[in-house]
Parts: sequence; C-alpha cells; structure tokens
Amino acid sequence: MTDVQPAPTDTARTGASIGSQLVPLRRNSGWLMAAGIALILLGLFGLVAVHLFSLVSALTFGAMMLAGGAVLLVDAFRHPGWQSRLTMIGIGVVYVITGVLVFINPLQAVIALTMVCAAMLIATGLLRIIAAFQVRPMVAWGWILASGLLSLLLGIVIAVQLPQAAAWVLGTFLAVELIFQGWSYVFLARAIRSTFDGVHPKPVA
Repeated sequence: MTDVQPAPTDTARTGASIGSQLVPLRRNSGWLMAAGIALILLGLFGLVAVHLFSLVSALTFGAMMLAGGAVLLVDAFRHPGWQSRLTMIGIGVVYVITGVLVFINPLQAVIALTMVCAAMLIATGLLRIIAAFQVRPMVAWGWILASGLLSLLLGIVIAVQLPQAAAWVLGTFLAVELIFQGWSYVFLARAIRSTFDGVHPKPVA
C-alpha cells in the first residue's frame, strides 16, 4: 500500500515564503546596528565640536540650495510656455545665489540660519500655546501648553544670545538629531533580532 503525501497547503507555502524573506532581514540587522552606533558616536562628537557641526550644517544647507537650484534650472527648460519657464528660472536663480552666498561667507550663513531657527521656535511656541487653550477641555492640553512654552522660551533665549548663539545652536541640533536617529536604528535592529530569531527558510515542496 503506497502512502499518499498530502499536497502542501497555501498556508504552508506562504509561511515558507515569508520565512525566506525574513532571514535576509535578520542577517542584515547587524549592518543596521552598526549604522546606529556610528550615528550615535558621531552625534556625541558633535556635542563636543558644536562649532564645527554648526559650520557643517550651514555648508550642507548651501549645497542643498545649489543642487535644488540646478535641478530647477534644468527642469525649467522642459516646461512649455514662457510664463511657467520664467517662474522656474527665477526660483532656481534665487536658490543658486543663496547657495553661492553660503559658501562665500559661511559664518554669516550660520548666523542667518540661527536667526531663522529662533524665529521658527518662537512662532511654533506661540501657535502651540494658542492651540492648547483652544483644546483646553482635553486632558492633554497641559502637555501642549508646556511644549509651546518650552519652544517659545528656547526661541527667545537663542534670539537674545545672537550672534553668539550661532556658534552652538545648529551644531547642537544636528548632533542631537544624529543621536536620536542612531538610537532608532539600534532599537530597530534589536527588534528585528528578537522578533525573527529562530526563523529559517523552509523548502517549498
């Protein structure tokens, strides 16, 4: 009597397929962990060398403006009609000029960008305070108010300390962002490892 092997079900095939896809993800989690640790170390270095990171932030902004302006200028000649083309050219020229000015005088660019940060913090703080009183019956209105007051206070402190604050504001913001980004990579890598441990690809019959 011949034994009849049951045909693999769709669920088994799906499980094997998912397992085959999860194993490479688990294997590459080491690179994600390494990238996270590198970002954390770079951010910690940035907290020590805030002056250097402030300058790097301004130069990065200038490079982005130059690249954006070049793309807009190239794209302007792909649009039919002189009206839309002239608008795109005008915006592209403004971007390029801004980028060039940043590289010509990066220290002044650092001060200008710090002023923009201070203004954005003050504006954001005021808007959050207004929003907090608008949703005052809600339980979380106090957290919104506290967040708005903190943003407003930080913006005022930066504005009052200008131009001296320009030496540390952008660099500190960049360093903190790198640290938080690095920790997110580390936590994601750990979550992948803990979730997919023991998962192995199964051959589909």
